Amino acid sequence: MELIDNKSKRWINILKLLVSKNKWWSLQELSNENIGSVRAIQSDLEQMKSFQTENGEPLIHIKPRQGISICYTQTIRVDYYIKEILKDTIEIRLIDGVFFEQNRSFYEWMDTLNISRSTLYNTIHKINSLLISYDIELRPDSMQFHGNEKEIRQFFVEFLFEVYGSRLWPFDDIQKQDAVDFLQKLFQVLEVNLPDVAIDKFCLWLAVSIHRVRKNFSIRRNYRYSMDKEKQTSTAKGIYKQIKNLEEHVCQMTKDTFGVTLDRHEFVFLLLIEPAIGHYKSIETVEEKLMFFQSHTPHLFEAIHSFINQLELIFHQEVANRKVMTLILLQYYVYSREITVRDGFLFKKKSRYLSEVKKQLPYFYSRITHIIQELKTDDILASFVKNERELIRIITSNWRGLVHLEMDRRNVLDIFVISTLGYNHSLLIADLIKLRLPPLIHIFTSPENTLNELTMDRLGIDMIVTDTELPNQLGRSTLLISSFPTKKELDNLNRRLVDMID
Repeated sequence: MELIDNKSKRWINILKLLVSKNKWWSLQELSNENIGSVRAIQSDLEQMKSFQTENGEPLIHIKPRQGISICYTQTIRVDYYIKEILKDTIEIRLIDGVFFEQNRSFYEWMDTLNISRSTLYNTIHKINSLLISYDIELRPDSMQFHGNEKEIRQFFVEFLFEVYGSRLWPFDDIQKQDAVDFLQKLFQVLEVNLPDVAIDKFCLWLAVSIHRVRKNFSIRRNYRYSMDKEKQTSTAKGIYKQIKNLEEHVCQMTKDTFGVTLDRHEFVFLLLIEPAIGHYKSIETVEEKLMFFQSHTPHLFEAIHSFINQLELIFHQEVANRKVMTLILLQYYVYSREITVRDGFLFKKKSRYLSEVKKQLPYFYSRITHIIQELKTDDILASFVKNERELIRIITSNWRGLVHLEMDRRNVLDIFVISTLGYNHSLLIADLIKLRLPPLIHIFTSPENTLNELTMDRLGIDMIVTDTELPNQLGRSTLLISSFPTKKELDNLNRRLVDMID
């Protein structure tokens, strides 16, 4: 987290590393994990000697000849200290306090945090520099967060998940088990299969929403959700009726469990968790959902279809799972309109994902970025393509057969292997080469173990690999290797062939 100072980061990383393996670590080994210098880590460990287990014993064991260790069974205790380290940071204490506690004035927060006026102003400025991407701010005059309520909730879900993790629960007035039970009932009604690894973050999502509603911070919209029933098909009317019944059921569940009454806007916002789940089964089939979108948002439906048509032009092939892709992109559009999606809700995606797409699917990447650039001024899809990284991630994750289409566009190389030790040895070299070559390489040998221009032309050979000097290279690139190729030689061959393909 950007708000954590370097010392706190080192302490957290030391704790996480020590408890990750049941072993003794040397100072140099800890330093080699890019935590910090040996001197800094040694100083940190001296200060961390006061950390204790629940039984009052030292949490961190330090022995001169053995090194440093934490028993791997102390994971929960390590989480406790990580929480304490985080909450000792002024910026995190302020954000946490503004969210959970009653309203306090600027000067009351100065007393609570025991800091000066200028330090508090600097702290707020540092926090707001992080909040720019959420388009919200912490204002000194009110000491409250201002901006789009959906963005504020999204920020707190991410903030609390990073500070408290999955094992610690920050809410005193909302029981985690109540949140788990509620979500399980909700997803059972929706017939949604939620991954176990995602439940903790969805519990935070629900708890943040309930907490904000209780503090009278609610979702506001400039438009209404409605439909002209006279113009809808019987199937669309049936789906609409299901949603109405679902709304009544979910709102009653929320009132019974948490004592909170959800209005229409809060209900719709709550159901935005559905597109974030990924592949799921729900009360409607893909066709029914598409029909619902087509009935209610015909212009958006056509715009997404047009976008997929452009995707298909990249490889001049139909998207194999076009209907599913259409539905996923429609749901992503709705989700991105509600929340400025940065790196996904469930798991933060690193920029490395995009760099790997660029490296391993270069043709697709160049074409999709061109399409996205052209759509940034589109009346309907401008907001849809705003977050390029997340959109590319969704498309690559859900386009069935994308890798094969990319590979089919690459140049296939044909190489001819010949050895002075005979045909069988040529086959041996060819088999060794196959172990280390990319898939778009065809390897040929000849039972006659001879070279001639006619054979090279007929087979379309691009390169000759041999263990002897050739009197005539036949106008082809030639690579000389040992009779039993070394790993270095095979790696060199692999690099040359990859360069030729790209």
